Amino acid sequence: MTNVRSALLRTFASRVSGVLLAGAFLAGGTLPSEARQIEDAPLAVPSRENAALQSEGRIDIADAVRLTLSRHPDIARAMATLARGRAELGAARSVWTPQLSYQANIGPNMLSGKSGSGLNDNMAGPSLTLNQLVWDFGRSKGEIGYAASTERQRGFELEAVADELAERGAVSFLDVKRFELLALETQKHVRSLERLRGLIGLRVNAGISDRSDLLLADVRVESARADEIRARSSQTVAKVALANLIGGVADSYTDPAPVIAGFAEREAEPDFAQLPVIAAAEQAEKAAAARIGQARAERYPRLGLQLGYTRNNYSYNLRDNGFTAMMTVSGDLYRRSNRYAVRAAEEDRRTAEAVKQSAMLDVRGRALTAREEIRGGYQRIDAYRHQEQQAVSASRIFFEEYKLGKRSLTDLLNAELEIYRAASARIGAEYDIMTARVRYETVHGKLRQSLGLPSALSEGEEGGR
Repeated sequence: MTNVRSALLRTFASRVSGVLLAGAFLAGGTLPSEARQIEDAPLAVPSRENAALQSEGRIDIADAVRLTLSRHPDIARAMATLARGRAELGAARSVWTPQLSYQANIGPNMLSGKSGSGLNDNMAGPSLTLNQLVWDFGRSKGEIGYAASTERQRGFELEAVADELAERGAVSFLDVKRFELLALETQKHVRSLERLRGLIGLRVNAGISDRSDLLLADVRVESARADEIRARSSQTVAKVALANLIGGVADSYTDPAPVIAGFAEREAEPDFAQLPVIAAAEQAEKAAAARIGQARAERYPRLGLQLGYTRNNYSYNLRDNGFTAMMTVSGDLYRRSNRYAVRAAEEDRRTAEAVKQSAMLDVRGRALTAREEIRGGYQRIDAYRHQEQQAVSASRIFFEEYKLGKRSLTDLLNAELEIYRAASARIGAEYDIMTARVRYETVHGKLRQSLGLPSALSEGEEGGR
């Protein structure tokens, strides 16, 4: 385990060092050879949880979500809260089981009545009492109802946390692939400019073009290289962010487009009753309603059955020991706080209802936003793809015209830049769509199911999805 932890720390240190060195280069410095060695070094998968990834060296979006859910502490916290809710429900139900209690006293003269002092004369000795609740006019019903609704609420909150973490894991994976493709596109742009610079260098050596053209080409090449370093740094940051969720860095990441393309098309509003966040709010409302019943029942008495045995301390005659069997009635003749307890419970129910309406409003807004991002993303892709094609055609024409002296080098370089910008924008739009589709699946409560993962974490969840 120590070696594993050390390997993980070395991996993170190397990646962060790469980011800092890249930032220093962008600020005007040069990139040392050591930094290039770090950047090109293979990335390890140090976590024991990722043994399968260590052998295959690749990960897909479903693996990223699964690993996020398997190791994130928010899941453990939510499960512990759920377990506490189940324990509290058991404690509430135990009010209907018999309760056996005892009492013992000790003091001067308690074992004998011959002192004549009158202190503790005829004091009762040890006693055992068995109490059984018979009826309490809804007090225990409200307590059990509150505990049951709270336990179900904790189960739905666990699923809501799992949905949120699944979205985070999926979006982090998409960010890695986004910046990976952007880095490749930037590298392609650099190679295109270097090829163009080589051709211009030949023309300068042949005396056809001015040396200023070569200097301008050098400036554009260095600018593109800086963009490449920035893209690589963004890719490294995205990998580190994903590694923080899944516990390691893979050698390669599978293209998520085929998986996301298989998501079902959904045009209708989400089924609010099936969403964990809405279901949790509904259970909170039911719990508050149960509290109201419990608070109102406090004004009524409790009816019970009591069996008891008391040993006397002032004689050794067994017939002087006490046996009791009786019905008991207990309650408060007056307690001013009862009315405030009822009022507080009613306000809790109004609060829970407002939370539910707010959650529904938030879900509806997120669904509309994601849907429009998907539609707008497809339109942007069409525009960027057309722009890219036009820029490629213009670059070819401009190069021929440049050789004939009809176009300046700036026109030619600008055409190359437009190709790069259009391609980068198209990649960004494609991944904006995939990110929006992931969020849209989360809004509908179907992300884990769409990725082929179990749709629920908690066992025996009522109102299953």
